[in-house]
This record gives sequence, structure tokens and C-alpha cells, in this order.
Amino acid sequence: AAEKARIRAEANERVLKECNALLEPTARVRLLQLLRKATLCHDDLAKEIILNHLLRNYIHHNMYQEADLLVSNTKETLSQPFRSNNQMARYFYNLGRIRLVQLAYAEANDLFQQALRKAPDKAVGFKTVVTKMSVLVQLLLGEVPPRSTFRQPQWRHALLPYLQLASAVRFGELTLFNKVLQDYGDVFQQDSTYTIVQRIHQNVIKTGLRRIVHAYAKISLADICLKLELDYPEDAEYIVAKAIRDGVIDATIDHENGVLISTEIADVYSTAEPVQAFMRRIQHLTDTHNQALIAMRYMPTDEEQETKDMLEREKRLEEEKALEKALEEEDDMDL
Repeated sequence: AAEKARIRAEANERVLKECNALLEPTARVRLLQLLRKATLCHDDLAKEIILNHLLRNYIHHNMYQEADLLVSNTKETLSQPFRSNNQMARYFYNLGRIRLVQLAYAEANDLFQQALRKAPDKAVGFKTVVTKMSVLVQLLLGEVPPRSTFRQPQWRHALLPYLQLASAVRFGELTLFNKVLQDYGDVFQQDSTYTIVQRIHQNVIKTGLRRIVHAYAKISLADICLKLELDYPEDAEYIVAKAIRDGVIDATIDHENGVLISTEIADVYSTAEPVQAFMRRIQHLTDTHNQALIAMRYMPTDEEQETKDMLEREKRLEEEKALEKALEEEDDMDL
């Protein structure tokens, strides 16, 4: 048992070393040559593997524009569906990383969810990384992930910093957000998510503003500055004005008196929000259905095999007819 464990550890170390070697800038030229060769030979599986290695190389060196250009140039040549579900999951994850940097949060969230669905159950490390990205994207979209996401025993400890981050966004507390950023900054740096976490600062402020507007019919900008822990009341006025313009809150600003007056909350069912929510759900179900149809595979038709089967069937019928004729002749002779 100890010998098998040692051999397995050496094999894993060798594979890890080979994968890390593919992250070097010098490996990019060789990967591009291999991708061209696989495309010319119509080797779909090799093309998927090489493309994922190339995207990983570009993302590792923060070359997102080149990665996006590679995706757009190879999108038409990829087989649908993918030959390997594992490579499909990796492709969706890499593409989600690109869309996340491009601020296309909704598309990135869909890609991460598809990567989680396609990944095998044994790939705990991969699913943990994808879940971290999915949590950050949902926070950037203004949504709070369900607590069941953080309760999975496989990645409960790894997602602890992101659970604290989600709590800060949920309650709109800048103090808690800054504390989480200070305590787990090294973890975010190691996960290459520190810059993404910094973007959530604005969402924490928006959530805090939303809670203030729901709690107070009228409140001064100075009090908002104190509650949001901003440096100057002018900053609070600018942030509130931007939130009103973006539709985050429904209120008006009395500039003369320096007061924020919240508008009475209307019945949500009289607005277009329920319709939009249903449309999002229908779109999600439609996309899932289309992905399932694309993933269905059928045996390729072989014309030569069909011709051979047809000839054998005709030969067998002729033999049966000859046997029947011979049996009839024997019956006649007996009579």
C-alpha cells in the first residue's frame, strides 16, 4: 500500500510539473502549432485539450484580449457537442473567466453554472475553484448566494472567506467588508480573485443605501455619510445621485436642505419585475434544454455496413425460399 501511494504521488507530481510547464510563455508557440495540426487532421478531442491549455496559458498571464480572440476564431471549428465532458467543463470555466474580466457578469454566471454541471463529481478541486468564481459573479450581480452553497463538506473550509464576503454584501456593512478584505487578502491573492473582490465594494455601498432607503422616509446626507462610513458628505451625495440614476434606489435628493427623501414603495406586482423574472427563468430552462439536445449523440451511419447487412439479409431470404421449395418437392414425392 505504501509503495502504491508513493508511485501515485510521483505520478501526480510528474503530471503537475508537465501542466505547469505548459503555462510558460515559450510553450504558447508549440501549443498553437499543435492546435493548427489538430484542426487540419480533424482531431476534435486533441483540439479541445490543446485549446483549453492555450486559454489557461493566456489567462495565467492576464492576456484576456488574446484569449477572447482565440475563442472567437476557434468557435466555429469546435465540435458540438464536445467529445469530452471534462474538456467542456474546462472550456466553460475558461470562457467564464474571460467574460468576468469583460464585465459580462450574467454570461459569466451562466458559463460557471454550466461548468459545475458538466464537471465530474470526483473533480472536487475544480468544482471548488468554479464555485468561488460563481459566488463572486453572483455578488457582482447584486445577488446573494444561498447558504447551501457554502455548506458542502467538500469545500466548506475553502469557501469560508467568501461566506464572510457574502455576509458583508448582504447587510451592506463596509466595516465588515474592509475587515474581510484585510483578514483574507492573502487568500484572495492566492486565488487570483483580489481585484474581483475589490469591485464588490460598490455593491456593498448599494446594498447599504437600499437598506437605508427602506428604513427611513427622510434622512440627511450627513447621516448617510456616517452610516456608510464615508469620508465626506459630498461623497455621499454623489453616490446617492448615481444610485438613483442607475435605478438602485427610488428616492429624490433635496439639495438645498441636504436631505434624501425616499419614494413610497409601490406594489411590486404592478411593475414589470415579475415578468422579467419569469423571462429569466424561461431563458435558463430553454438554454438547458438546448444544451441537452446538443449533448445527445447517435451512432454514425456506415453505408458500407448497411450495404453488407442488406446483402446478408437477401442471401438469407433466398436460402429460406430454397429450403421451403425443397421441402414442398419432398412432400409431393411422398404423395
